[in-house]
Formats: sequence, structure tokens, C-alpha cells
Amino acid sequence: MLYKRVMIFIIIALLTVFPLSLEANTDIDAASYLLIEADSLQVISGRNYHTPMAPASTTKVMTAIIAMERLDGNEMVIPDSHVLAIPASKLSLKPGKRYKAIDLIKGLLIKSANDAAYALAVHIGENEQNFAKMMNDKAKVLGAFNTQFKNASGLYVEDQYTTCYDLALIFRYALTNDKFRQIAATKYFNFSEGMDFVTYKNHNRLLFCFEPTIAGKTGFTRKSRHCYVGAFEKDGRVYILSILGSNDLWGDAVQILGILFNKLPTAGEIKLARANSVMFAAYREKKEKPVLKKKTKKSKQKKMRIALKRQR
Repeated sequence: MLYKRVMIFIIIALLTVFPLSLEANTDIDAASYLLIEADSLQVISGRNYHTPMAPASTTKVMTAIIAMERLDGNEMVIPDSHVLAIPASKLSLKPGKRYKAIDLIKGLLIKSANDAAYALAVHIGENEQNFAKMMNDKAKVLGAFNTQFKNASGLYVEDQYTTCYDLALIFRYALTNDKFRQIAATKYFNFSEGMDFVTYKNHNRLLFCFEPTIAGKTGFTRKSRHCYVGAFEKDGRVYILSILGSNDLWGDAVQILGILFNKLPTAGEIKLARANSVMFAAYREKKEKPVLKKKTKKSKQKKMRIALKRQR
């Protein structure tokens, strides 16, 4: 009898930590996902969330953490020539030009700029390998033991990985930084380029069509597929959603969030929230040239008569 009671208690405890909803939704495309309550770390729903997978640009969450903790934002960062070879998404930084660190941090979180991530990494760590070590050391401190970073951008390389659980831990910590929280929740970012500037729209579509959204970071490479980590608020509680290896990111996100929320964005609303960038040229007032009157024969003759009179 005692044995049965103990077993019942264990089953109830397991269902509390690992609810039945973990594998309930078979329509979700993602290879791995996790929905977790931030304070208690209680798992609401998930699949393969301890499986290491390529993180894509969700890597930039850790890049931003290191940058914000080691820089005040006013430092001037000068990219080297390697930024020209870094693939998009990017701010198209120019080697030898001076950029404010805070603008590059905004660029990597909002535009998901790979060149900004690289420039910050070299500025802080002297090279990207040293910076990656800082990222890995920080991950271990946060309890993200199944994570290994090899670059600051998340561009695909062998043996760079994280898990949905680790990603949730990293994002949970990032939210404690007010500056990170504010930037990751920013919808638009103006990046100055001399007399011109570009307005970039945040890649996190849920910011534009789902009110409970606090902040988030997207990621994509062909090998990693679509990735995401973000935070949402309900009844005063914060929930973190992490997704790795999805072919239908926003469809997956909406289905998973449907466990907690009744009112969800439609496919049309999510499509309208797609990120884009628009170039704006700085306004320069054109000075009107004075209208010159054409000289007539009469005016020339008049000037000659006046000149003759003066000579007399």
C-alpha cells in the first residue's frame, strides 16, 4: 500500500514538471521547442528541448549580453577588412570607419547584423575565438551546459550548438538587463550612414501583432533552419518560448503559445509584420539660383552712352 502511494506521488510530481502537453501537439514542425515559466522554470510544453542543435542568430543574445556587460555603449568600434566578407544579414559596415558600440548592439539585436556581431567580438576579445570563449564561460555560469559557441553571429559552423532549454536560460538572464530588454523590444532602428540613414524593422514579427510579447530574437540559416527565443507576459508571469530547427517558425510559435493564450495573431497579421528596411536620404535644401536677365541690344547701347558721358 505504501509502495502504491509513493508511486502515485512520483507520477503526480512528474506530471507537474513534465506536463502531458509535452508531446500532445504533433502538428508542430520544429525539431525542438520549449515553453517554460521564467521564475520557476516549470515546463509548460516541449519536445527534445535538451537536444543540441545549431542556434543560428539566437546566438546574438549571448553576444549582446557580453557586449553590454563589458561596454558602456559610447565606445567607438572600428571594424577590420573582414567585415566585407561577412554575409547578410548585415549593416554593411565599412572597414576603418568609427561606429558607436550601442548602435552595433542595436544592429545585431534588431537587424540581426552579422557584421555588427563580428565587429563587437573583435573589439572586445581582439579576435572572435577569444570572444567565443567568453560566451561559453558565461553560458556555463548560467547553467547552459549543453551549449557551445564558436562565433558571435550564429552563422553556421560545425560544433556550434545549444538546446532549447539552454537558450531559455540564456534569454531569461538577458531579460534582467534593462538595456537588453529595451533594445530587444524595439520595433524600428535608425542606423546613420553619413548624411543618409536606414530604418530597419525588427525581425521579431510577434512584436507587431501580439500584445503579450515582451522581446525576442529570431535566427535562420539553411542548415539551422528557423530558430527563435522570446518572452511573453500573462497575468503578471513571464513565459519564455524557444524554438530550434523549424520550417514554419511563426506557425509553430502561434500553436505553442495557444496553450497559454486564447487571442492569437492570424496568419495575415503575421505576414504584414514581416521585416524590411527602407533607405531615407537626408534632406538637403536646394538653393535657388538667381534668374539672370538676358542682355538686350538696347541695354548694351545704354551702358555705352553712360560710359561716354563719364569719359567727358
